[in-house]
Amino acid sequence: GQVLGGLGEPERFRLPAGSPAVGRTLADINLRGATGATVLAIARAGQTVLVPTGHKALQADDVLALAGTQESIEAARALLSGETKDGS
Repeated sequence: GQVLGGLGEPERFRLPAGSPAVGRTLADINLRGATGATVLAIARAGQTVLVPTGHKALQADDVLALAGTQESIEAARALLSGETKDGS
């Protein structure tokens, strides 16, 4: 079972230019539903950190603060970088 208290420090992830998530919103991607990870904040060059509403399109080089279990964060990183483990 999963323990809600088991969330570690947020991990920073820089969105690569080739990511399938670029130009899409967090609502589109459904990251939490797909991976279990949550985006706590988005840091964008020249701007302060944005609290993600799900309606802002992601841009290349955005830095996402991901929270969740180690497994969910790894799944989120794979999804956001365009790598899939299951070949789909």
